[in-house]
Amino acid sequence: MMAWLPKWRAMGKDLPLSLLRAALVGLFVLPLLFQGYTLYLATEAAILGLAAVALGFLLGHAGVPSLGQAAFLGIGAYTLGLSLKAGLPLAVGLTLAPLTAGLYAFVTGILLFRTHGIFVLMLTLAFGQMVYSVAHKWAGVTGGDDGLSLPANTLSPVILHLSAVVLLFLVVALLRFFLETPFGKTLEAIRQNEEKVRSLGVPTFYFKLGAYVLAAFLTGLAGAGLALHRTFVSPHDLFWITSATLMVMVLLGGSRGLFGAAFGALLYTLIQAWVSSFSELWGLFVGLLLIGTVLFAREGIWPLLERKLGGNRGSA
Repeated sequence: MMAWLPKWRAMGKDLPLSLLRAALVGLFVLPLLFQGYTLYLATEAAILGLAAVALGFLLGHAGVPSLGQAAFLGIGAYTLGLSLKAGLPLAVGLTLAPLTAGLYAFVTGILLFRTHGIFVLMLTLAFGQMVYSVAHKWAGVTGGDDGLSLPANTLSPVILHLSAVVLLFLVVALLRFFLETPFGKTLEAIRQNEEKVRSLGVPTFYFKLGAYVLAAFLTGLAGAGLALHRTFVSPHDLFWITSATLMVMVLLGGSRGLFGAAFGALLYTLIQAWVSSFSELWGLFVGLLLIGTVLFAREGIWPLLERKLGGNRGSA
């Protein structure tokens, strides 16, 4: 019987972390009680949270920085919008959106990972701006500056919100499981010391490309959800500022914790809405918060909370 004591103690140590994560899920679900604009914001936070989780996985666990995630978000959004306008079923559009984003990531990733360091970051920005330019200039297909209006949404706000929240935390759970596989462990090793891993004969190119495509797939799915939520797609959403916004969400929440990226998306969305209600200087407020996070909680706010509650153990 004494053999069970270590297990019970371990469960006791995990309880605060489990409660913290349950509280995060609760924050996403709570707006169902209020409906209206509060529910709209929470749905947007959940969808953007999916894109932030994808970037957090790419940056924090594969070591690949990216300022081109807006391209995948936009590709997913436009693919869904054009599919619906063509009369295709919603399920088909939701399937094509992440696949198209993943295909673009595969093609560009073949070029991207032939370089390293800051050049990777700059190329992601360049590839992203290419998609923005096409969406902005190809008015006959994308609507150009006027954007693309989607057919009326047949999903109720409640169903859409619950679907977004369930998908967000299902992806978090699947990615946490994925990181425990040999592929995920290899990605972690590449992030820590790519040269050493390459010297062991591991084809790091393919591992990074796989992570990049997976992140693009999830971001494209988030883009489709965002289009469905807003019933409108604008080329301005593909501009690099959207990629920078996702990066801020990840840095606020924490790039090394997948829950942290979701928390960062919720925090950013709520702060923007709250400060905007009484001031146009919400960007200044977010900037000060980001500076404080970088200086005093470099790993992000969420890992700091987990460390305080979980006895300095890392998060994933």
